This record gives sequence, C-alpha cells and structure tokens, in this order.
Amino acid sequence: MKGKDNDMGKLVVANEVHILAFFESGPLDKAEVLFNIIEQKMRERLRRTNGDDAPTPRASPKKRGTTTEAGAAAGPSSEHA
Repeated sequence: MKGKDNDMGKLVVANEVHILAFFESGPLDKAEVLFNIIEQKMRERLRRTNGDDAPTPRASPKKRGTTTEAGAAAGPSSEHA
C-alpha cells in the first residue's frame, strides 16, 4: 500500500506542475480568468477557516510599468509640488 501512496504524491505534484505551466505559458486571458476564480475560492476557504463573516480586503490592482519602490519613495504629491 505504501507504493500506492507514493504514486498519489507524484500525481498531485505532476498536476501542480501542469497548472503552473499553464499560468506561465497559457493564453493570458484564460490564465487571468482562472486566477480570479482561484483567488475567490481561496478567499472563501480562508473565511471558513478563520470563521470570519466579513469579506477579506482585496488588494488593489497593480498598474503596469510602475514599481512600488518608486511610487513609495516619490509619494503621491511630490510630483506636483
């Protein structure tokens, strides 16, 4: 029976590798949709685990081409000062 458990572990790892490969090389529109579904499911799971009825805060979307370091160093009003 130990061999069967080992096979299941390999199968799970193989599935995870396929999922990661999809996110890395699959069509962006499909990967984004799938990511959003997974994110929502994980938030629901965390709420059930923590026993919270309040929704968890969502992270604000990142703007492309900006870095958090540059934005934090410059500040929101330093450009127009």
